[in-house]
Amino acid sequence: MAIKLEVPKAELQFEAGYTQPDFGLFRDEPAILHHLFKRLEPHGLRLSDVRVERGSGNAGEQQILCHLFNYWMTVKLHIEKIEVVCTQLPRDHVEKFNAAILDVLRAVKDYRADLAFKAFAVAVGLHAKLEGQPGRDYLARFAANVPQTLGPSTGNGAVFYFGPEGDRLLSSVTADVSILVQDAIWLRIQGMWDARKVTPDSLPGIAGGFVRQALESLGLQLPV
Repeated sequence: MAIKLEVPKAELQFEAGYTQPDFGLFRDEPAILHHLFKRLEPHGLRLSDVRVERGSGNAGEQQILCHLFNYWMTVKLHIEKIEVVCTQLPRDHVEKFNAAILDVLRAVKDYRADLAFKAFAVAVGLHAKLEGQPGRDYLARFAANVPQTLGPSTGNGAVFYFGPEGDRLLSSVTADVSILVQDAIWLRIQGMWDARKVTPDSLPGIAGGFVRQALESLGLQLPV
């Protein structure tokens, strides 16, 4: 029977990589800012939440930053990718966050219709407590031989890497001790999908299904 999880804290990272760097992405800043603001204002974007950074002149340092949802979500537009980092992912905000991420992609396509994506990467981090079982006891099942001469063991973790499967290019699952939530484990579930086979609109459902599948493979279950 799967162990039920209580998740006091969750995080999300998303990345959409282009097939090649678009060195003209920031050529018309007013236009790209217009499209971003038009798409993201319904999600609460304010002018004070938008910043253009040019760095020291290095092409890779140029970026446009947008902050949403009280700074829980940060959107970064680079010449080679779009990056979204969510430091908090409340369960009742998942659909809102997914909708905002999709509108970021739509805004960039509104501005640059010929821009093509190469891959989409999603990583979900969960700081979770296990029902009826200490987290360290659960993690102990992944360590067959703990070194005995280095002092008392305070815990262990494991990382599993997987190759291509269907539309998914690669994936990994990490299980470790949480340093943010007492008596909890930290799970990081990461997948990358071929953008030629997976559309942005279908990605939330595909990524969500993969997270549930990965948890089931670990004998774990999110609350209903």
